[in-house]
Amino acid sequence: MYPDNYNDKINKVLDSIIADMYKKPKPVAPIDRFDDHEILLDELTLMYDAHMTIGGEQNRFNASVIRAAINCIRALSA
Repeated sequence: MYPDNYNDKINKVLDSIIADMYKKPKPVAPIDRFDDHEILLDELTLMYDAHMTIGGEQNRFNASVIRAAINCIRALSA
C-alpha cells in the first residue's frame, strides 16, 4: 500500500538474518584433545622468563603467578 520506508527495510533485513541463523544449524568444530600440555607449558615458560627479565615489583609478582600456574598444570598432568 505505502512504499517501504527505512524502518520497514531494516526490519525485513533483520528478520531474514534471524531466520537464516535459526534455520541453518551451525557446524560444530571438533575439539582437539592433547595427551599433554607441553604447548601451554612452553608458552607460560616464555611469559615467565619475559616477566623475570623485565624487572620491577609487578613483573616479579606476575612471574610468580605464572610459575604457580606452571606448577599446578604439571602437578595435575602427572
